[in-house]
Amino acid sequence: MKLIIILALAFTALAGHSKPQIKIYYEKINDEYRVYADNDEFCHVSIKIDFELDNMKVDGGNHKVYVVDPNSKRQQLTKIKISNKRLASKFTYNYWTNYGNHHKDDYEEDYSYDLPFSTSSEYRVYQGYNGSFSHQNQNALDLTMPIGTEIMAIREGIVTEVVEKNSKNCSREECKKYNNKIIINHPDGTFAEYTHIKQNGSLVEVGDEVSKGQQIGFSGNVGWSSGPHLHLVVFKQKLFARETLETKFRTGDGTQAEYLTEKETYLRDY
Repeated sequence: MKLIIILALAFTALAGHSKPQIKIYYEKINDEYRVYADNDEFCHVSIKIDFELDNMKVDGGNHKVYVVDPNSKRQQLTKIKISNKRLASKFTYNYWTNYGNHHKDDYEEDYSYDLPFSTSSEYRVYQGYNGSFSHQNQNALDLTMPIGTEIMAIREGIVTEVVEKNSKNCSREECKKYNNKIIINHPDGTFAEYTHIKQNGSLVEVGDEVSKGQQIGFSGNVGWSSGPHLHLVVFKQKLFARETLETKFRTGDGTQAEYLTEKETYLRDY
């Protein structure tokens, strides 16, 4: 008698995002199993599946990373086939998920972003790329600004995450779990995270399409924060980690773009 045992174990890799809303399942059709995914997110989601196989083989190879399209249902990832139908067979699997397209390396490196605040305003970069306080090995920016400052989208995209319920803050990393934030997925596959927004300070919801320069919320002093400011980072999301990016911003009257420098003040006059 042939015995087939199926066991699924799920592990999720988190790197700044919450857990993706994605479902993985399979169906038996004749002598093979087809593995599918439903993605309820508004961006691509990457999935790595490790199969353990007994008298079975995975179509296309094992230990692969699959990319599921936004808002997709029944996207087939792979097939599992029995090698010898006269023998018992079984498989088990573990999987990891995260937002974004793990395989996408290219992006618009020379893109000119807008400053994240309103016209005729100027703010100081308190901590820049690879800053000594909390930005070691990270391309992130901290802009000092009063609580309630209007935050503008630096680039158009789709909102993939909003956290605005928290009110607690402290200067220790343990308060990172209280970070309020808005994350937006850009057309080139990169993301921008706007962090430390005030409690209930988001003007957008997950799934909203935002335009460049649109107000998306209000700054605050929530989470891992020692004073009112906006933490801003642009990144590519890989399966297990972020790759943070140096980005140019339009400054002054907007006719030129430059990398922002720590301790410098920048005017937005466009």
